[in-house]
Amino acid sequence: MTATEQGAAGRRAPATRDLLYEAAAALFVERGYEDTTMADIAERAGTSRRTAFNHFPSKGDIPMLWTRRMADRAVEVITDSADDEAPERVRAYFRLISRMVAAEPELSRQMMLGWTAAIGPIRYESQLLTDLTPLLRDGQKRGEVDPGVDVAEAARTLSDVYMGVIFRWVRDQEKSRTLQTVTGSAIDLVLSAIRPRA
Repeated sequence: MTATEQGAAGRRAPATRDLLYEAAAALFVERGYEDTTMADIAERAGTSRRTAFNHFPSKGDIPMLWTRRMADRAVEVITDSADDEAPERVRAYFRLISRMVAAEPELSRQMMLGWTAAIGPIRYESQLLTDLTPLLRDGQKRGEVDPGVDVAEAARTLSDVYMGVIFRWVRDQEKSRTLQTVTGSAIDLVLSAIRPRA
């Protein structure tokens, strides 16, 4: 393969992965996660099953990408607000993710079902931890988080609380309160526990 061919193949790989992801997302909404196969996804994306499996070794990897994409967008927002206090940046991070989840309720429901079917909560450490731990550590250095708090444990607790809120929302689709409201209340409870003591 020439250098030009390698370059073209390298550019196609992310495009193919995106096509597969978009095909999967559409099929999950139309048919449900359980009733969609990798062959269905490959066919919808116009690729072979082999290509689909090269990009996503299992169907359960697709919900992982969904989660990571939302978290990456939220990180961009909180990175742009580096002058804000850590608790407000944490709130902004979860507000944005909650908005994205609520904007596509059936896709979110199917992705969460897929994540749990792939034993996501057991196999994968939350991707939110890598986003939240440095943010809380920075807040601790700036005096916005109690110096005695284990920031890794605080990040894990925030992640666990958020996952619980999302699972409950997916299950119940509570109509009386928005996902953002429920998330805000839950995250504020944890943030109040880690604020500096007077």
